[in-house]
This record gives sequence, structure tokens and C-alpha cells, in this order.
Amino acid sequence: MLALLALASVSCKDDEETELTPQLSGLTFTCPGFVSPKQVVTMTPKGVVHPDGGEYGIYWKVTPTMSWTDTTRYQNGLDKNDASGKPSDGSFRFQFSDTLGTYTVNCYAFSSGYSGDSYSKDVMVVKAGLDGSVTGTGIKAADKHVSSDGTDYYYTRIGSLDWFRNNLASQNGGAPLANHDVMSDIFGRYYSYEDAVKACPEGWRLPTEEDWVALGKELGDADAQPLAPVADVASKLMADAYFNGVQMWEYWPEVGEITNSSTLAFIPTGYANLGARSDGTYPQASFEGVYEYAAFWTADKVDGEDDMAYYRYMIVDQPDLFVGKGDVRSFGASVRCVRDAE
Repeated sequence: MLALLALASVSCKDDEETELTPQLSGLTFTCPGFVSPKQVVTMTPKGVVHPDGGEYGIYWKVTPTMSWTDTTRYQNGLDKNDASGKPSDGSFRFQFSDTLGTYTVNCYAFSSGYSGDSYSKDVMVVKAGLDGSVTGTGIKAADKHVSSDGTDYYYTRIGSLDWFRNNLASQNGGAPLANHDVMSDIFGRYYSYEDAVKACPEGWRLPTEEDWVALGKELGDADAQPLAPVADVASKLMADAYFNGVQMWEYWPEVGEITNSSTLAFIPTGYANLGARSDGTYPQASFEGVYEYAAFWTADKVDGEDDMAYYRYMIVDQPDLFVGKGDVRSFGASVRCVRDAE
């Protein structure tokens, strides 16, 4: 017992004498969330606070690509590649892989005698096109399509109309996912109603509410009506699509097997809160509901509400095609263009 008490006394004394090591803090950096295969990105650390105002070093590692670390700033504040002795900002220039997937960029700040600080961000390598990030749409290169501004839009005839089978990606308006242009030709862009009504290529237009109802009837809901849900058509509109290998529409018994029998290949790209427009872009846009919703503008404004228009949408766990109302300037939805069938 005396021995245990003596040991406890020593342990307590050690705890009292142990002091926490001062720590660096505040490290951060910016980099895009989505990049193209083999894209080169330069990242610069910022915000590092040394508790005693001393110098610190910076090193980086990208997983799973790098099995080593790359020091870009020595503890004396100099760049390892700069013989001039000028101070270094610790920037890191990296070329991402051409293998699609998610990579983690890790940055570390260090200083002798101090605990370091770290910060990391995920970056996804993505690719547009039929052999790119989105697979399982059923669209083939030989299928009917038109080209506009460098993008191929595939289409199919349903009833008396030709319908786009992929989302509009015109950069004459709208915003790409996370405001990264590399996503425009992958998910399409998110348009305000004001942008949507003038975004379709020449000869094509935004579908009206009546066009959406006619589509519902062609897909089996004989009782489809304007401004009402179209029953049991979700599975016929959804594509069993994958984004970089991840299934986009989760299976729900209420929806049933995804057949994409319409061939329209809807994918759950969600919607956007665009905020105010600035210089033709939406820098404050936020994006919601990816993997859960697909939302598409109609051409119809709400009677008596000049600042509202109707859109059609689907939810991952519901079998119907619903109708909603969105602000004509700030709500962002996808666009599928139509024309009289040729």
C-alpha cells in the first residue's frame, strides 16, 4: 500500500510539472474542390500563427498519390528551391492524377520545440463526356445529338417533342456546381428562371408546364394535370447513374427499380440558392440536395406573382414528379430544352 501511495505521489508530481508544448495555429489554404485530369494547381498556405512570433516551416502531402512529403518552406523561412535567400510563402504546385476519384491535400506547419498545425482539403478529379465521371445514363456516342458551344446535347423524341437527355451546360448564365466550371459539362449548370428562358440553343426552348404534363401522359399517367404531381414516373425518368463510381440515386422501395425507360436519364444534381448576381456570375451561390433531388425549370411564371415561376422536381425516395415554385432571380434549377419533333 505504501509503495502504491508513493507511486501515486510521484505521478501527481509529474503531472504538475508537465507543461503543454506551445502550438502553431491558424493554418489554412484554398484549392478547388473539383479539377480536371492532370490539372496543375498551386496552393499557398496562410494564417499560420507562431505563439512566440518565430519562424516556421511548411510541408505537403497528397494522398493517395504521394508516398513522401514535400517541404516548400524551411524553418528559417526560406524556400528550398530559392538560392537567393528570399523569404518563402510555402506555396505548393501539384499536378493531379488522370485517375478519377477523390484526393486529400494535407498541409503541415512545423517549428522546433513547438507542436505543429495541419489542414487538409479533399479534391475530386472529374471528367466530362460519355466516358467521364457520370456513367450509367444509357446515352451512346452514336445517339442523336446537337452541338452548341462545344457541348453535345443528346435528345430523344417523346410524343410530339424532342427532349434533351442531358442537362444544359451553356455558360451564358447560371452557375456550375461549387462554382467550378469543370463541373458545367458534367452536371450541367444551375440557372435562375431569368437565365433559363434565354439559355437554350437556337431552335430549342424551355419546356412549358403543359409540355411536362404531356411527358407524364406519355410515360403512363393518363390523369396527369398541370400544377399537380405526375404519378409513378420517377423510376422511368431516373438513370441508374454513377458519379466517379458512387451510385447517384439510392434505391427506395417506394420508387422501385430504376428503368430509365424514358431515356431522359435524370440525375440528382440538386438545386442552388444563387444569391445576387455579380458580373454575370453568382459568387455567393450555395448548392443543396445533390444525390437527393433533380429540379428543372418550366417556362411558366406563377399567376399574380411576377417574381415566382414553376419548376418540376423529383426526390430520391418518392415515385412522383412534383411541381414547385421558385424565385425567378435567386433559385437555381437545371434545364432540359425541347423543340417540336423533326
